[in-house]
Amino acid sequence: MRILPLFARAYLLDTPAGPLLVDSGMPQESRKLLRLLGDVRPAALLLTHHHLDHAGGARLLWELYRLPIYAHPLDIPYLSGRQRRPAFLPIPWLGDYIANRIQPLPEEALRPVEEAEEVLGWRVVHLPGHTPGQIGLLRQGVLLAGDALRVGPRGPQPPPALVNHDTREARRTVEKIARLEVEAVFVGHGPPTTIGAVRTLAERLT
Repeated sequence: MRILPLFARAYLLDTPAGPLLVDSGMPQESRKLLRLLGDVRPAALLLTHHHLDHAGGARLLWELYRLPIYAHPLDIPYLSGRQRRPAFLPIPWLGDYIANRIQPLPEEALRPVEEAEEVLGWRVVHLPGHTPGQIGLLRQGVLLAGDALRVGPRGPQPPPALVNHDTREARRTVEKIARLEVEAVFVGHGPPTTIGAVRTLAERLT
């Protein structure tokens, strides 16, 4: 697994079916993403959720490679442009503009995946709250958790309420992660953390 250092970390996973890219950074990072990929051509892209710092480079990748883009059905309407992303800044027009300033993805590019399905050998885990359809990937003791957690100097924390679709559900998702049989948890913002640290957080939240 390679960590790609974008504003929200992306991950490149080796699979028997080819490289699987998890998330695609901000819209303005698209060229940086291509430089980080180098000669690697992803076989598929999985978007943990629809926010622009995770899905911003998806349209360019699809235009270049026509690769399948996996996402949860509850987030697909935001990715395809059928539904506007909710503004996450309390500024009447600017919040909406920032949240929706990425090009929508064509319907034919998007492949819906749900809890317990597999994508190139990784199991999908539904991690709602931050967005309705946020998903992670689980395999051999490793969980890629998107923004279900943020990791900083105080260890893992739930994402702040300002950027959540449903903060109560986001806290329940922390408890769900704590029950998983994993060892390491990789996130979009911050370094990896341990399942022990996540379980300590879950105890504090209950």
